[in-house]
Amino acid sequence: MSTDSPASSPAGPRFPSTLAPPQYYEGLAERFSASVLPTLSPFFAALPRPGARALELASGNGTHVALYAQTHPGIEWQPSECDDFGCRAVDETVRREGIENVVQEAVRVDVIEGEGWEALRRRLDGESDDVKEAFDLVLGNNFIHMIPFPEGPRRIFTSLLSPSLVSPSAKLLLYGPFKHDTGFFSPSDEAFDKEISSRPSSYPLGLRSIDGLARLADETGWRLSERIGVAKGNWVLVFEQQEGRAAGGGQS
Repeated sequence: MSTDSPASSPAGPRFPSTLAPPQYYEGLAERFSASVLPTLSPFFAALPRPGARALELASGNGTHVALYAQTHPGIEWQPSECDDFGCRAVDETVRREGIENVVQEAVRVDVIEGEGWEALRRRLDGESDDVKEAFDLVLGNNFIHMIPFPEGPRRIFTSLLSPSLVSPSAKLLLYGPFKHDTGFFSPSDEAFDKEISSRPSSYPLGLRSIDGLARLADETGWRLSERIGVAKGNWVLVFEQQEGRAAGGGQS
C-alpha cells in the first residue's frame, strides 16, 4: 500500500480505512469454505508435494490461511500483511489454531514498498544454502480494491518476478469484487464501490477493472488466463507467467 491516515496508536493499523469491519469475520471460514474454497482447491491440489510453498498477500486476520492449511496439508504457507498490527493478528490466529508447523510467521509486506519483498526473498534464501527456493503459488483475497491502482498491482506483478520469488510454473490467484472498463457487473458492486471509495484515504479506494489488471499483467510478464465467477458476484482471477518465463525457467 501507499500512505493513509495514520492510526492514533503506533500499535494500531497503518491503513485503518482499508480494514474490514469486525462483522466480516463472523462465520468467514464457513462462508469461504462453501463459496470460494471449491474454486481454489484444484490449484492447491496441483502443487508439487512434498515441499510446496504458497504465499498469501494481505492475509487479514489469518482466517483464510488457517483454512487453507487445515484443508490442504502438505503445503507450507507464508502469510503476509502490510503492517505489524496485521502480522500480529495473523500470528495469533495461527497459534490459536495450532498450525505453526505448516504456517510460517507472517512477514510485513506493503506491496508498494521494496522492503517487504526483500524480506520475503531473505526468508526464502535463508532456508537453503544450495537451492534457490521459490513460491509455487501466490494468492490474495479481497484487497486489490484497497491498494493504489495501478501502482499496487503493477508492483505485485513485477516484484514477484524481479528477482523471481516464484517458480516458473507458479500462478497468481486474486479473489474479490471487480468491475470492467465500462462499469460495474451489478448494482451491489456499485454500492460497495461507493461505500469504500467514500472512506478517508490519501489515494482512491474502489473496485478495479479486470480489463485493466489484464493489461498490467501483459506489461509485466504475466497474463490473465482465467476469470472464474464465484458467489455473490465475486471473481477468482488466475494469472500465469508469460510463455517465455515459464518455458525458460524464469528464476534468477
